[in-house]
Amino acid sequence: MPKETIHIACNIDTSYVKYCIVMLTSLFENNQNVSFHIHIITEKLSSESKSKIVEFIENRYHQKVQFYYVDINLVKDCPRYAAGSHISLAAYYRIFLGNLLPLEIHKVLYLDCDLVVIGSIEELWKTNLKNFSVACVEDMWSGKEDNYKRLHYPSSDSYFNSGVLLINLDYWREKKLMYKALDYIAKNGNNLVFYDQDVLNALLHNSRVFLPFRYNVQDGFLRRKRRIRSESIEMLDQELLHPVIIHYTGGKKPWQYKSLHPYKSLYFYYLDLTPWLMIQ
Repeated sequence: MPKETIHIACNIDTSYVKYCIVMLTSLFENNQNVSFHIHIITEKLSSESKSKIVEFIENRYHQKVQFYYVDINLVKDCPRYAAGSHISLAAYYRIFLGNLLPLEIHKVLYLDCDLVVIGSIEELWKTNLKNFSVACVEDMWSGKEDNYKRLHYPSSDSYFNSGVLLINLDYWREKKLMYKALDYIAKNGNNLVFYDQDVLNALLHNSRVFLPFRYNVQDGFLRRKRRIRSESIEMLDQELLHPVIIHYTGGKKPWQYKSLHPYKSLYFYYLDLTPWLMIQ
């Protein structure tokens, strides 16, 4: 019996193609006996960028890839970070996954491009999503009361990071999440701080299930002064001994000169395996 295909989704624009390929390199290298189907969500890509992605995924790693194009008019009025920020409007594209992906795909693992996968994700993929909208990891700012005041829900529900999401697509489709998200943005755009992440927390905080911290090790978990909920610290310390996904959250990315991230060298290890040996 053939092994189940793991579906991976990621959002990119032209500026993030090379970082996406580094992320996928780490995924493929550490899951070599897994069959993947990669779903690339974008507004537009040059023919050169698309050819590089196809060459890399299909010819080098013998995995499947498919491209989906978002109508930019759906997000053009969404709140956005200032020009030059590491976060672009592409961050919103994940809210369209239930509508973009074929109905025969029932779940997908969404991964941000500013991360590396350094272990197996097969157990993560097997997470039971019955009656849950998404499986995710607590955010490094989950201890900040401002999040709950801003989004109007109790802190006991916590606050999750949207960079690694195992999504129950059937749930998102049934609940018409895309339309609810766009409506929420239209009505509450001025209150959003972390934009798409705020929207997903506001809509899914009472239907999510948490994953172990190892599947989304964020910058804030590695600092002396942490901002997560106090009741999560003991479990976090145990999980940091066995990281699977390193997520380079925040504005200083490992490919930037001033980055002091403790896992910076790990990023360059996977970069060296890609067609781009120099990323500015």
